[in-house]
Amino acid sequence: MISMNGTLALVQLILAAALPVLAAFIWFKARCTPITLPWFLLFLVTGMLSLLLAARLQQLLPLLSRATGGLSVFLSMLARIALLEELSRLAILFPISRLIDRERSRDLAFYTSLGLVSGLGFAMLENALYGLANINITLIRAFTAAPLHGACATRVAAGLFFRKEQPVRALFSFLTAVFIHAAYNMTIAGAVFHSGFALLIALTALLSIVPYLRFPEGSGR
Repeated sequence: MISMNGTLALVQLILAAALPVLAAFIWFKARCTPITLPWFLLFLVTGMLSLLLAARLQQLLPLLSRATGGLSVFLSMLARIALLEELSRLAILFPISRLIDRERSRDLAFYTSLGLVSGLGFAMLENALYGLANINITLIRAFTAAPLHGACATRVAAGLFFRKEQPVRALFSFLTAVFIHAAYNMTIAGAVFHSGFALLIALTALLSIVPYLRFPEGSGR
């Protein structure tokens, strides 16, 4: 049986991991966006699935985890972590995005908002797994990893949105997600910069996607 202290710690872990998700849902509802609960939950799950896919792919590339030296570590994080995780997002988001009806598929804000939710789902599961070792890590990552994954997933979703009519812009959106992700990983690993830069990178990345999330007034009514 789980002790009272163990139960309390588990509840704290779940709440800490879910904080960014709850904040996003409240924000969507407060702005009367067309992001309904079913859409929100569906793309939350896609984020979790993309984490599981990424973890599996990373297991298949163990050699990249043994890199040493600044440049080698960066390339390892770029290829094994950032690129694989963003490709995993893309692989899961693409088929699910086909469920979006024709009218909504032309709405950039709707598309990218669901990408944001997917990124938060990825971060929520990842943060919870880290928190099994230390609940404080989950609280810290709620302010760094969650914004980072949300921002990167938004860019991946934007890439999907632009893929047919603006392929260069689509590729740029995807590649910026990869490089922002890699830069963040370097800061938290302390390989190049002090880890305090992780928060700055995550929040800057989050602010940079605000233009993607601007719904027309009354679009959710």
